[in-house]
Amino acid sequence: MSSLCHNKMKIEKIAKKNRNNVVIKFDNQSELVINYEIFLKGGLRKGNEVSSDRFSFLVEENEKHTIKTDAVNFLARRIHSEKELRTKLLRKKYKPNMIDEIIDELKEKELIDDYKYGLIFTEEKMRTKLWGEKRIKGELIKRGINFDLISQVIKEKFPEGNKLNNAIALAEKKMKTLSKYDLERRKLAERIYSYLSSRGYDYQTSKEAVEKVLDENFIE
Repeated sequence: MSSLCHNKMKIEKIAKKNRNNVVIKFDNQSELVINYEIFLKGGLRKGNEVSSDRFSFLVEENEKHTIKTDAVNFLARRIHSEKELRTKLLRKKYKPNMIDEIIDELKEKELIDDYKYGLIFTEEKMRTKLWGEKRIKGELIKRGINFDLISQVIKEKFPEGNKLNNAIALAEKKMKTLSKYDLERRKLAERIYSYLSSRGYDYQTSKEAVEKVLDENFIE
């Protein structure tokens, strides 16, 4: 795109560039490539005069349209937290203030919802990896979910019975993996406990799960 002139420029030619964009050529030899949707909204016609302010406005609107398109494409692949989406858009070198505007718009349309993200993320990790409460909390914090929303998610997804049942299922799975090593039972208990702890289960839950699986109290 060439540098814009401070005086008004007259549109000399409008041509289709590709499936999504048009090229607008002006009488001062400058040109503007914009998305077809922005072109239609602008009501541009051959022979129109375009001021430098309107030229700048069209450039900005086109940039925001590009950001929004990328954001929606990211969201179409999978749900993102606000922080995840912002990080991906910043990596594309878009202007932060424009990213903020697009993210606000997507939040208003409920295409970005950190509470919904927290629930889906937690459900998936509990189902596929049997993560515990502490691990879930830590991972949600990394993804920019605020503490109030995390508390709501944990309260909903970790009733006491479910937490212990998941820990027991994970302990049983780990015990099968370790059974081939012929470990002394106390050592086996310590290994299972450490594994549960690394998956985000608190001391009491891990202890109860180990005792349940091995039917013995090893950890005081």
